Amino acid sequence: MSSQLSSASKVYVLDGGFSSQISRHVGVSADGDPLWSARFLQTNPDDVVKTHLDFIRAGADIISTNTYQASVTGFVKHLGVTEEQGYGLIRLAVDLAKRAREKYVEECLEKGVSQCPILIAGSVGPYGAYLHDGSEYTGTYADKTAEDTIREWHKPRIDTLVSSGVDLLALETIPCQKEALILVDMLKQYPNIKAWISLSCKDDKSLAHGEDFQSVARACWKANPKQLVAVGTNCCSPKIVANLIRGISDGMSTPIPIVTYPNSGEKYNPDKGWVGDKCDSLDSFVYDFLDLNVRYIGGCCRTYAENIKEIRNKKVFGISARKKQRDDKMRTIMRKNQEMREENLKLSFEISKLKKELGKVTDDKFSDYLTLMKERDARYTLYFENVALQLKLRELDGSSRSYVEDAYGDPVVLRIALERCRELLATTQAEIKKMTEEYSETVPRREHDNLDAKFYDVSKKLISLTSEYATLQNTHKRVLAQKKGVEEELMECKERCRELERAGTPRPQWEICADFIGGGRDRSEIIT
Repeated sequence: MSSQLSSASKVYVLDGGFSSQISRHVGVSADGDPLWSARFLQTNPDDVVKTHLDFIRAGADIISTNTYQASVTGFVKHLGVTEEQGYGLIRLAVDLAKRAREKYVEECLEKGVSQCPILIAGSVGPYGAYLHDGSEYTGTYADKTAEDTIREWHKPRIDTLVSSGVDLLALETIPCQKEALILVDMLKQYPNIKAWISLSCKDDKSLAHGEDFQSVARACWKANPKQLVAVGTNCCSPKIVANLIRGISDGMSTPIPIVTYPNSGEKYNPDKGWVGDKCDSLDSFVYDFLDLNVRYIGGCCRTYAENIKEIRNKKVFGISARKKQRDDKMRTIMRKNQEMREENLKLSFEISKLKKELGKVTDDKFSDYLTLMKERDARYTLYFENVALQLKLRELDGSSRSYVEDAYGDPVVLRIALERCRELLATTQAEIKKMTEEYSETVPRREHDNLDAKFYDVSKKLISLTSEYATLQNTHKRVLAQKKGVEEELMECKERCRELERAGTPRPQWEICADFIGGGRDRSEIIT
């Protein structure tokens, strides 16, 4: 059994309201009976089997024994049997569930269809249900009942269920923290059995007794994570389930698997019975439940086999549908991201282009600057040469008078200065030629700027290609994940096909059976 419940992603469909479904077979309701539907173990065992079969045929993966309100002391008190006979009725409840499972296997073999493995959960209801005073709906009995009393009352039933061979235990409709922690602790006495614990809530935050639901649920999970397969709620309106379990695993490394099997939407009043209008059909909540990590889903009071069939259909295709919605959203985000990448690349090219133009403008201005510098140097050269010549003239004529200003515009002096400049220009050009030959391998400044711009462009392309490579890697991972999802969908479709095959009814050969139908062959032709 442990291997069957080991998958963290598998969703299990539970059965529905046992007392509601069995009332269709026995013709009376169990509402108000101190033993609830457990009385039918003695009076209508065949109908108990039929009820289990109804849920199995509807698609339930796990059925619960008819022991929610069963106890040895309760059987002795209300049926007048001995203690040993009381134990026998609990064992009978397990045997009847097994008998239904065996009959289902036989039906599948006869029809030649594949069978789904069916698990049997031993139903363990609260101590307050035995009291039959309405306290199971409020949990007030916990305030005045000792822990040992609750333990001693639960132990005979749990011992008998485990020894009778149930696959797991369903600790259900527990209205208070005190009893919940007691049951989780008692579970350690049976190390080879798994269980889920399901709490009874009065609103979308609190247990029936008033404690915070999420705090109690986390405390139960942390107290025995090895044996608990799920924590959740049942016997409440389906409208409050999402708010109860949303965020329950925040801050935890591994999310808590959730079990939920709410009512049809009505509330039970011990004095008036079921009151309040029904809400939306139970199957309409399945998609939201699946998104909140619900892994065990079914129905409680006022839910029937047809409701379980609807849940089964939603469960089979529900995960795939939600995956498709998330995949579509992811593809939209990826498409927008790709568009932004392309826009960013265009902007990068524009920036590179502008940088090139800026470099060209800078080069032109630098060239103008060099020209101006050369002209300035030439003027300075002419001026100082002129001054030097004037000084020489002064020395030649022996005069102490300065002729600088007078000789500034003398054509002879200017010619001499020009010749001198030409000599210096020739010398400078020779030096430039020599330096050009010597440093011809050195990259000029202008070419360096161009190469730097090219290096920048190549670096941007490298970053872009690296990003594209990372995107391709992520895409590859998503493709692998989608492949896995498709494989899961294929398995779901196969499972659905098996369900349809199991539930399908072959068309009769009317030409053979027409004479055996009321109305004869004419009536059969009308029917067909």
